[in-house]
Amino acid sequence: MNLKNRWKNMRIRWKFVWLCSLVLLVQFIVSNMYLYTHSADLVRKQGAELVGKYVSQSSGSVQNELANVVSSANTLVFNETFQQYLRKYAVGYFEHENANIDFQFDCVQIFRSLLSQTGNIEQVHVYLEKNIFTVSPETYFNQPKVDLETFNRITASPRANYGWHMEQQDNGSGNIFYRIPLSVSGKTSGLRGWLDVVIRPEAVFRSVQDMASEQVELFVVNEQGGAIYSNREMAEKSVISSGILHTLPEPDVAEIQKVQGEPLMVKMNWIPNAPWLVLASIPKENFQLDFGGYIRTSLFILFIPLIVLAAVILFMTDYILRPLKQLVAVMSSVNQSNVTPQIVTDSQDEFGLLANRFNKMMGRIDDQIEIIKETEQDKREAEMGAFQSQMRQHFLYNTLALISWTARREKARDTERISGLFARYYRLALGKGETYIALERELELLRHYLEIQRCRFVDQLDYEIVVDAETDGYQIIRNLLQPLVENAVEHGVLSNERGKVKVTVREDPDYLIIRIADDGMGADPETVRRINEGQAFDGEDGFSLRSIKKTLHSYYGLDADFDFFSETGAGTMVTVKFLKSRISRSVG
Repeated sequence: MNLKNRWKNMRIRWKFVWLCSLVLLVQFIVSNMYLYTHSADLVRKQGAELVGKYVSQSSGSVQNELANVVSSANTLVFNETFQQYLRKYAVGYFEHENANIDFQFDCVQIFRSLLSQTGNIEQVHVYLEKNIFTVSPETYFNQPKVDLETFNRITASPRANYGWHMEQQDNGSGNIFYRIPLSVSGKTSGLRGWLDVVIRPEAVFRSVQDMASEQVELFVVNEQGGAIYSNREMAEKSVISSGILHTLPEPDVAEIQKVQGEPLMVKMNWIPNAPWLVLASIPKENFQLDFGGYIRTSLFILFIPLIVLAAVILFMTDYILRPLKQLVAVMSSVNQSNVTPQIVTDSQDEFGLLANRFNKMMGRIDDQIEIIKETEQDKREAEMGAFQSQMRQHFLYNTLALISWTARREKARDTERISGLFARYYRLALGKGETYIALERELELLRHYLEIQRCRFVDQLDYEIVVDAETDGYQIIRNLLQPLVENAVEHGVLSNERGKVKVTVREDPDYLIIRIADDGMGADPETVRRINEGQAFDGEDGFSLRSIKKTLHSYYGLDADFDFFSETGAGTMVTVKFLKSRISRSVG
């Protein structure tokens, strides 16, 4: 409250200073938020490109190393000396004492030669039915006992076990190896077995180790998040359970995750021709702006323009507001005497224009307000009272006479029907005093009215109601359409002794259109013109079309349109158009 009083008592020049400063501050905040958002997006995109570069380069290097291992494995399997040994093994013929000694003489040197050339392979295991040969650059040993159950399971579906694998050891470490069936060469005469090439992870994945730094962490993982290789010590063999990430990102999508309160940007890609992915994460410094530092710098930059702006506004307002002070003084003195103010000025600038317009406005405003209030109130009360009270009473009397006559002629079946129609008609027509009625109920009222009239004029009247629009959800003034239909029956059909009344409801994108047509005698052009212009005409009686048109204008204004069309001898057509948004129940 104290702040409000201060604002009221503040001189206008200081209000200008505060308001302009506020505008400048808002503009500054909006522009800086835009710049910050734009800059943050750029930094985020740069971070995504950076983490993507680490992933791409690492996966490419690892792919090359893995491809070298696969090439070495194929070289070993297809080596002719090794193939000769496998054929001897298949038939059980050995040049020396047994399979082990022949393997040492025939194959060990070949294997070690290849291992020394690549540097990526730690050792090679050859699995046969009765032997497992293991060759490394320094050692060789033979295991004569084979787990036949495992051997049979793997050789039963060699292609399913073809490719890269990781085997967890009891000590927590794991062997990563490439498995290739011996049958792939097609020269082993049905010999079962396979060859496992165990890699040196630090050599194959050295790109992961070389690229890792304080700015990036790199991992080789499987699709469940299990770590195949990492540049850091991990409590668990999973980037999820170790708390490095919450979840794995989608492949080839840079994603921001918050881990232990700090945001990280992560991305991973599949290593081509391998069941693993390279995962990279970078800290927030690489993809996120320092919001606090940005704001501090921006506020310092804002301070100087605010000081300059305040000085300029104080000088300009003192000069500009002098005529306005004089204007306010005159208006205040006149207002105190309760006389319509008139300001005398010879200025031709904006303040002079304001004074002249003010004089003209105040000269008319009092009278206009009173006229508008009285006119609108009288108009609504009179038209609503006339609209609700001018129902033709003779319709009630004719209907009662028809009921009596039908009761004497028949055994009350038609009487029951007509009475039912009559009761439903008046229940809808009178309602509960509401001004508006749902459109579908107004159409139901028309059906009851026309059906009663057809019972009355059996051989003279035919009617049709065609609804080609969605009427649910609209409401109009009660009993608006019935007088139009009544005019069509009395002046269009009965005056011609026989005819048809057709009520059509249709819609276009903006308007709901109701058309009432008859094939009676029609009207002359002068009558049509006077009705469309809202004028009275000779012979007008009962509930006039002019009254309906005035009611439409009073309640709907420009949102409704009334059109009367008729040709002598060709019938009459009355069209009422409503703006659909205006007659929607949600509006009413």
